[in-house]
Order: sequence, then structure tokens, then C-alpha cells
Amino acid sequence: MVRFRWLRNRLKELSQSTFIERILLVFPFFILVLDLYMLHHALSIGDQKIIVPATLLFIFSVMEIIVAFDEIHEHVIETLSDKKISKKVRSVVKGSKHNMTVKRAMELSLERYPELRKYRRKLYHVICRVLSEEMDDE
Repeated sequence: MVRFRWLRNRLKELSQSTFIERILLVFPFFILVLDLYMLHHALSIGDQKIIVPATLLFIFSVMEIIVAFDEIHEHVIETLSDKKISKKVRSVVKGSKHNMTVKRAMELSLERYPELRKYRRKLYHVICRVLSEEMDDE
């Protein structure tokens, strides 16, 4: 269903998120339920002094949930990007017969995968991590 693509994508990203991120997402929903209860109670009483703050708390809770989903989305996109770059770097490192340094790995990676030029800073950190893992395996 095309209409629910955004929701399906966010739920898929939520399933790929860490355990702590999922736990931290539960709290805003819990507070949202409490806000809804308080807003319902304020509306049933009809007290304006309670309705206005309860409505504001409800709006802030919804905004907090949206921000939490956005942060999870950014984290998942970052992780997937790192995995793709890491896969390419591993292929360059394993395919090379030279003694691999960070500078040499950068040059070979950029030569073999020119699309990585826009990820130069991230590429440096991924290469360092991959070379570190390679040294640990030996």
C-alpha cells in the first residue's frame, strides 16, 4: 500500500534500531497516554486552567515522538551508509597485495570507487576501523 509507505519504512527502521533506542521510544508513548488521560479528565470537568496546559503537554509529547522517530531514522541511515562503505573498503583491503596503510587504503578505495569522494571524512574512519579489525584477526 502506497499510502502507508512512510509508516512501513519507519517501522522497518525501528526494527533495525538498537535495544536502547526502542526502550527510550517507549517513554514518550507512556507520557502521551498520561497526557491523553489528563486532557480527557480536563475536558470532562471543563476547567480551562487544566485544559490549556494538558493540550500543550499533549502537543509536546507528539512532537517528542516525531523527533525520536527522526533520530532513529538518521541513525539507521548512518549505519547503513557505514555498512556499504565498509563492505567496499573490505573488498579493497582484501584484494590488495601491498602492505596496507590508511593512506594507501584511501587512495585505492577512491580509485576503485569514485562515488566515495563525497564521503571522504567518513571513509577515513571506516578505513581505520577495518584495518584495525584486520590487524586483530591476524
